[in-house]
Amino acid sequence: MLYKIMNHKYKFILLTVLSFLLGGSIFFSNSTPTRSEKPMDTTPTVFVHGFKGGHGSFNTMLDRFENNNWGKKRMLVYVTASGDVKIHGGIPSETNPFIQVIFENNRASIAQQTNWMQKILTDLKEHFSVDQVNLVGHSMGGLASANFLLNNQEGNYPDVKKLVTIGSPFLGIGQEDYFALNTGEATVDLQVESNALLTMLNSKDNFDEDIQTFSIAGVINEEDKSSEQWDGLVTAQSAHGIKGIVPNSHYKKETFRDKGATHSGLHEHTGVDQSVAEFLWNIH
Repeated sequence: MLYKIMNHKYKFILLTVLSFLLGGSIFFSNSTPTRSEKPMDTTPTVFVHGFKGGHGSFNTMLDRFENNNWGKKRMLVYVTASGDVKIHGGIPSETNPFIQVIFENNRASIAQQTNWMQKILTDLKEHFSVDQVNLVGHSMGGLASANFLLNNQEGNYPDVKKLVTIGSPFLGIGQEDYFALNTGEATVDLQVESNALLTMLNSKDNFDEDIQTFSIAGVINEEDKSSEQWDGLVTAQSAHGIKGIVPNSHYKKETFRDKGATHSGLHEHTGVDQSVAEFLWNIH
């Protein structure tokens, strides 16, 4: 008698476990996995390095941002020299996720980098459900970001809310020996009155007037006349040259005047950190 009772008890337990497992399998088989669960107001900020740049261009800035609790680096986008986009990470539910873009060919033309930006932002939209972003570019990264905005009328891209350019030479680099020392397609585009830069200026009507834009320049020789003041590579006039493209109503600029405001020093400058945070996220 005891044997029968125990036998029925074990059968009952077994049936219960099997029912649970079957129900669970049906539930998970009918659930649609998502690669990013995020609130509608999440706005990732995309950081794009400049000519000959790489991980180090924004790594330490993003580290400082994280230490200040301004956001967190959540995604790394690596673009191979052949144009393949490799994305590591995701966009979780938080206010300020950071996305760092790395171009393997960091000497490519503005047109090529613009094409890569289009691929990146299409992937963010279609595969990660990113509906809006901010763009931050240092030097040529600012040119590529701005040129993307001049050529994003067709395609499935996130809306760009704000653009920050840091030491970006919209009027070119006038230092001739710089081009004698450097090579790559970008060196053609970075020259004063290059076809690429003139095309950008002539395409200003394509720029979305609702995008808020902030240009940052550095000056390490304040004692010189204004036309010659620069960060050691790019003049302040050239860095603020984007004002010829964007509407005045949504444009602001700032120039940092100290020995630390060198071209490569701008993305290591805590004053730049604070100004970027105030502009993008209203953090004071």
